Formats: sequence, C-alpha cells, structure tokens
Amino acid sequence: MGKQTGLIKFTGRVGELIGYRVGKQHYVRSMPAEVRQSPRTKISSRYFGKASTLGAAMRHAVGGLLDIRCERAMGNRLNKALLNVLREDDLHRQKRFVPRHFRGLEGFSLNQHADLSRVLTVTPSVSRNYQGNIEVHLPAMEVYTANPLATHLSIKAVAICVQPGFTAATAVASEPVLIDVSRPSAALTLAIPAEKGALYCVVLEVMCCIAQSGRMHLLYNRRYSAADVVAVMPGQEERVPRPYTVAVTEEAIPFVPGLVVNFHQRE
Repeated sequence: MGKQTGLIKFTGRVGELIGYRVGKQHYVRSMPAEVRQSPRTKISSRYFGKASTLGAAMRHAVGGLLDIRCERAMGNRLNKALLNVLREDDLHRQKRFVPRHFRGLEGFSLNQHADLSRVLTVTPSVSRNYQGNIEVHLPAMEVYTANPLATHLSIKAVAICVQPGFTAATAVASEPVLIDVSRPSAALTLAIPAEKGALYCVVLEVMCCIAQSGRMHLLYNRRYSAADVVAVMPGQEERVPRPYTVAVTEEAIPFVPGLVVNFHQRE
C-alpha cells in the first residue's frame, strides 16, 4: 500500500493498480494475482452485496430531504445494520429480507455523535391513521434544557419506503415544524402520506436553531443534531405455508382383512 503524492490522484482501477481514498489521503495498491474464495466466503459476500445495495438506495432516497450532515461512516453502519436484518431470516435456505425483521433498525442513528434523547426531552410515538398514512406524535414539552444556545427546534419526519424487491427505496417528508424552546410547547403531530401495505422506516430529525437579526439559522453542531429511526412499519407480512395435514377418523380407514386398529376408549 502506497500513498499518492502527485498532483493528479485517482480512484478505481488503472491497469494493474487500484487507487482508493481513506479520509483525505489517497492510496494505491496492486491487483492481486489470484483471488481465492471459499463457499462460505462467497455466501457472505453475496449477503453483503444485498445489504449494501439496499443501504445505498435508502441513503440516496433521504439525501435531499434531511438537513443533518451525514458522516462518512454512516453508510458502513447502515450496511452492517441491514446485514444483521438479513441474517435474522430463518425461513429460507438463501437468506432474504423479511419485513418484520426490519424492526431491528429501530433506534438507528444517522448521526452517531447524538441521538434523539440528547436533543429532545420528550419521547415520540408513531401510528397509522384510518387512511393508512403515518403520524408521528410528539407530547407537550414544558421545559427544554438540552442545548442552551438554541432558541428554536426544527423537527421533521421522513418515511423511507422500501420497495418489494429490496433493491430500491423512495422517501417522503412531512412539513417541518419550528418550536420556540423559550416557552412551553403544545403536543403536535407530523403527518406523512403513505401507501397501505408498504414497508416504511420512519426517521425523526431534530435540528437546533438560533434566531438572529430576524432570521433563523441552523446550528450545525453534531452534538445537537439528531436523526433516528423511531419506528418501522412492516406492512404486509410474508405468508409461510403450513404443512398440510389430514385428520384420520375411524370411518376413513378402509377395511383390510387381518388389520387391527386400536382406538382410545372414550370415557
């Protein structure tokens, strides 16, 4: 492994060399002469490919809807979490994504330096209304003491819809709500349009703001900016066929000479 020190740096394959970037530094290494994979390694790489494909789709879906600055390591953490969701499948020989196992993503933080409990003093709840839309409920907040510099909180909910093939995702956001933390706030509800029966991962984003000269500014401090997966709506579950059984009665047994069948005596 060597460092790239020239004016022109590259990533990817060029001839027998592979260039890649770690942080702000560019490195280069040579192509391996032979790649040996065991059957177990091939299966693991296939599963990681499924997780990384879905992870990239989910990140791209929320890319333009969230105000939080996602760190570089967030993609790797999300891929690892999705890989754990994939490994929870115990119904198929080749593991698949099962909607109910996505509940393992609840509590996942897009910013590992702060979760919702650091910037929000109330606990949100998520439900569906009679039309099937998603509603995020926030209780009334009497006193806010999380960030002493913040004058307002910008709160937004984003629902990530995972498509049935688990290779693509779309996202839709609610209207952002601005809360003045200098006085008690009433309970509020964030509504997100949703499709019935679809798999949704609901993300709640809370950003600290400060009002200066009649304008609102976001405080881009990673310790006071949070976006967590607060709920997963599995949608329609996959039906597992039950083994077919036939009840055998005394009348259903054919008469065979010499065959003796014992039935329990009824008391």
